Amino acid sequence: MESEVKAIKAGTSLSILLPGLATAGFRWFVQISGTDCVEVQPSDDAIDSPLQKAGMGNEESFMINGKMPGHATVIFEQRRAWEKEGPAINSRKLEITVI
Repeated sequence: MESEVKAIKAGTSLSILLPGLATAGFRWFVQISGTDCVEVQPSDDAIDSPLQKAGMGNEESFMINGKMPGHATVIFEQRRAWEKEGPAINSRKLEITVI
């Protein structure tokens, strides 16, 4: 999995928008290393589109908040809650530097 490199300032936030498939039972789960410098929270900034296709869910939005200078790895994995084994259907890895 390739990493995206991002830098944010302490006290600021980075918005992450991920494609949703909640109507098919898929949700995004977060793994964080470096919780001393960042926190990740779901956000209500998801886009509601009246033109969504059947079986597609609203996009899911997360906020990565910079708490203090340091480095963190944030991995998002899209999977069904009851299917914890095996590969996720989608993933995104961010290398975050808080300055």
